[in-house]
Amino acid sequence: MNYMPTLAQQVVCFMYSAGLGFTLGIIYDLFRMLFYLLTGSDKKFLLLRDIIYLFTVLAATFIFLLVTCDGELILYVFLAQGLGVYVYFYSLSGIIYPPLRRFVNVIKRLLMRISARLTAIKTRFCTLTEKIFKNLHKTTKKDLHIRHNIVYNFFVSLCSGRLVLKNRGDEDGSESEKAET
Repeated sequence: MNYMPTLAQQVVCFMYSAGLGFTLGIIYDLFRMLFYLLTGSDKKFLLLRDIIYLFTVLAATFIFLLVTCDGELILYVFLAQGLGVYVYFYSLSGIIYPPLRRFVNVIKRLLMRISARLTAIKTRFCTLTEKIFKNLHKTTKKDLHIRHNIVYNFFVSLCSGRLVLKNRGDEDGSESEKAET
């Protein structure tokens, strides 16, 4: 039974942990970009962003400790993660973050243009349908005022030269004829 990991295992675990810390630094910058894209500012929802990042780090560290270190809490794992985050933020973050932010600004402007065009199309469609329904309402209102002599229980058929009205209520099928005008 081996209670203590060997020096080679400890070095490998330390290096993996530093790599995990470096990756978590990249994930933090991605969170910053995501929230910047959604809110338009780095300062808005800072607490929410940090809480989400904290839970991400906790889950990643927990899974890392279970897989790599057999679930043991070892101080050098946390120190190596901190070292990885430090190396990322003081070496690559300053190089990667500004171009990434410019890229996000371009995407944001593109989305704003698309949104403006879609809004213009929506307003045109709404005004067009509103005009159609207003005209439809006017014509149906006129039709109802003009046709005030509508009888609903008559069956109308046109024969050659004469208009035949059959009353559906008559049992004997009597017909009344009117001259067609």
